[in-house]
Amino acid sequence: MPQDRQQNLDKFQLSLYLMPLLGPIWSLINLRYFSQNLDQEQKKTSRVSLRLGMAWIIAYSTLSLGGNITSDLLSFRLLYFNGIITTTYFLICLILISRLWSKNLSKHN
Repeated sequence: MPQDRQQNLDKFQLSLYLMPLLGPIWSLINLRYFSQNLDQEQKKTSRVSLRLGMAWIIAYSTLSLGGNITSDLLSFRLLYFNGIITTTYFLICLILISRLWSKNLSKHN
């Protein structure tokens, strides 16, 4: 029973890293200031979260800026693609969280 509780706590902590928008911030803070307290799974999940978050923010800001400075038709297309990118980012985060909760974490202590 305590092992199940610890696994759920570990999964919850990893889920925090994978949350859209807030997860990369949480990952950056933990990798920057508390890196010595993280295990390998947390570091790996944090890095994935940071990569996803940075890719999304770069694509989002580039497409948003492009949508604001171009003609109406191209602006609509860029902003539409921006919505697709954002939706994809959220879906990837949710899929990763669901995969995390569906698998068993094995700790090698």
